[in-house]
Amino acid sequence: MAAVRPGPASIAGLRWLAAVGPSPLGAWGVAMGWGRRATYSHASRLKASGWLASCERVRGEGSLIWATRAGIRWSGIKAAAINGAPEPNSWAHYDASAWTCAWLTVRGRAMIAPREMLLRPEWRGRVEWREHYEPRKRGHRPDLAVRLSSGGVLPVEVELTDKSAARLKAVLVLHRQWVLSGLSSGVIYVCANERLAERVRIAGEDARLSIERNTLRVELLDTIKRQALEVRGGPAEHDWGMLTTGLCA
Repeated sequence: MAAVRPGPASIAGLRWLAAVGPSPLGAWGVAMGWGRRATYSHASRLKASGWLASCERVRGEGSLIWATRAGIRWSGIKAAAINGAPEPNSWAHYDASAWTCAWLTVRGRAMIAPREMLLRPEWRGRVEWREHYEPRKRGHRPDLAVRLSSGGVLPVEVELTDKSAARLKAVLVLHRQWVLSGLSSGVIYVCANERLAERVRIAGEDARLSIERNTLRVELLDTIKRQALEVRGGPAEHDWGMLTTGLCA
């Protein structure tokens, strides 16, 4: 029997992956409105066509999937390709970014997704700060951005690890500059825990960005995952792990 080729729904999922980048199966399935069986079926069809790649993470965390170069070309999305399998030290960030994109997708929010953001020169900034009495400089761009119905853009930062207070403030000062220039109207931070969220709120005040001024919004990663799952009415996040079996080569 001939293998079933990807249909319109699979191609829609491919386009999402091309724009977003590596994603756990759960975030992808929730974003697309699929159940577990449908998610596995679409992933298997795309992989058989050479348009999707995957890698297994540690037991219990499930697989990451992403669009191959051929898949990105087929999708028609203008996005940066993944060069090989993601390194383990990047897994958590890819996972969190994909769930953030799923959270926006289920709410019908248009966005500049992570792999699209990498090709946007206007979002390439520089931050400067001092650390251990030494000057530091680094390029910086947001992880993704939300397109507002008003026509504006709201960048999103996925914050999973501690930055120094000086570096965190420097990033928020850059966002303040983008607000003043009209490039954005503020920034959303998605944080791994409440401690990081509080550090962002404090640094935001120092950079003259705040929740009260509607220029800073802080969300917890667990909260947005739960909200995305609730909107779709799908299975709990940990139930998606069963879909990894047999998917990875």
